[in-house]
Amino acid sequence: MTQQTAPSDLPPLPDARAALFLDFDGTLIDIAARPDAVVVPPDLPVLLGRLSVALGGAVAIVTGRGLEVARALTGAPEPCPWSFAAEHGTVLAATAGIPPLPEPEGPPPAWREAAAAFAASRPGLLLEEKKYGFVLHFRAVPERAEETTAFLRAMAEGSAFQVIPAHAAAELRPKGSDKGSAVAWMMRYAPFAGRVPVFIGDDVTDEDGMRVARAQGGQGYRVPERFPAGPADVRAWLARLAAQLEAAGPAANSGTTIAAGAA
Repeated sequence: MTQQTAPSDLPPLPDARAALFLDFDGTLIDIAARPDAVVVPPDLPVLLGRLSVALGGAVAIVTGRGLEVARALTGAPEPCPWSFAAEHGTVLAATAGIPPLPEPEGPPPAWREAAAAFAASRPGLLLEEKKYGFVLHFRAVPERAEETTAFLRAMAEGSAFQVIPAHAAAELRPKGSDKGSAVAWMMRYAPFAGRVPVFIGDDVTDEDGMRVARAQGGQGYRVPERFPAGPADVRAWLARLAAQLEAAGPAANSGTTIAAGAA
């Protein structure tokens, strides 16, 4: 078991002006051999709820997972006090007042059928379906990485879709939407507008979100560079942040956002 990093070696805690944008797999929870085999710490939903209350709802899970899967894994209550940008920002389920993103088209049914047949003929490959795309996981058969990625790239060539590398996987999804565009969209509206964005992620798909957060005067932190013990460090850091904000009290956590566009 990896020992947690000393708080002094982790990024400084933001103040009550922050807006949190958090990747899920590899950031809040450890990556598993299969996407359906992850273990979610039982106190994670409570922690997300505490942060959402303390930050006036300015918390979003920005994940490659499908929306309903992300809701289930985070134990999201109804109504949910935090927002979701699922499928790498393609699907938005945000707090009241944030309009939905333009809805793209999903891949043709024939592509889904071809991907299913490709996976079925290669034991160890796993097909993960999403609303607007799909993923082929090759963690169990890493020798299939090049073949699998080439298969998806040939399928997407000349289309409105792109192939994105992930942790031991390749994903086909629409062009024109990513985690950065989702962050930029949410930052235009309350409860995120006027706050200082902090994005935490762990792989290449999170870099767009980090870039937008930094461009708007905030921070982008990558696991494990800034959180050496991985998700355990991230959760401990977030728990410290929640405690700090709660100790400051409601007066300190309200009316402290900066003017929109000032970040």
